[in-house]
Amino acid sequence: MPADIVTTEQLRYQLAFSHAMERTTRHWQETFAWYPRMQYCHYQRIDQIYLESRQRYGDGHFLKYASRRRLAKKFMVTAEEVADDLEDRKMLEKDGITGLKVPATENGEYGRMKPSKLYLC
Repeated sequence: MPADIVTTEQLRYQLAFSHAMERTTRHWQETFAWYPRMQYCHYQRIDQIYLESRQRYGDGHFLKYASRRRLAKKFMVTAEEVADDLEDRKMLEKDGITGLKVPATENGEYGRMKPSKLYLC
């Protein structure tokens, strides 16, 4: 059979396929179209959600969850760490060292700690 001849069976298959795709698209629009918008809304307030859960369940439970889920360090900061950071900054300001900046690298990666932490420069 030549390649340019289209049979009625092929036409029926294409028609059935296009109808199935339309039904699937319509079903997704009716059922799941809200999901990306709600996901975006939740991602916008993720800081607030973590803060609420930390207040509700306490630092102990939340920090266990955070370490198990490997959350970013900004969500796992404790009051002691903040106090230590402020104390370090005050000490550096007393010594006349202000406005520490980390030099840029080609790939943006450093070793275990940033150079400013290592050399106080």
